[in-house]
Amino acid sequence: MVAQRHITNNNILRSTWFIELSKMMMKRMGAWMLLALFTLVGEWHGRCYGCSEEERIGLLEIQSLIDPDGFSLRDWVGSSNCCEWSGIECDNTTRRVIQVSLFDERDKSLGDWVLNASLFLPFKELQSLDLGRASLVGCLENEG
Repeated sequence: MVAQRHITNNNILRSTWFIELSKMMMKRMGAWMLLALFTLVGEWHGRCYGCSEEERIGLLEIQSLIDPDGFSLRDWVGSSNCCEWSGIECDNTTRRVIQVSLFDERDKSLGDWVLNASLFLPFKELQSLDLGRASLVGCLENEG
């Protein structure tokens, strides 16, 4: 009888330990699921809103100077999320523009181009700018 109580007590202890372990694992799994949800929502939010309005307006101003008819940068007009535009790369975390690549995008019939450097003031995190084959002949000092 004493041995049977001992076995029963051991079974109860094991069951209690297993229940507590299960609860702890569920809490951890719940925390990971919540973290995954926040990550997905953050990623979705960034894709919906893309870069800042200031950067989007700045890019459209540049587009109007290098491709006024909208032939080569057609996708810049169709979408408000400039992080998805051709030649534009944004930081995955801040959603700020970090790269502008406009290699050979400028309409050659516009002639030579004297660049106004103030066009790039909205881009606080810009790391790379490619204006190759843009008929660039000079640069004005900041006029912004």
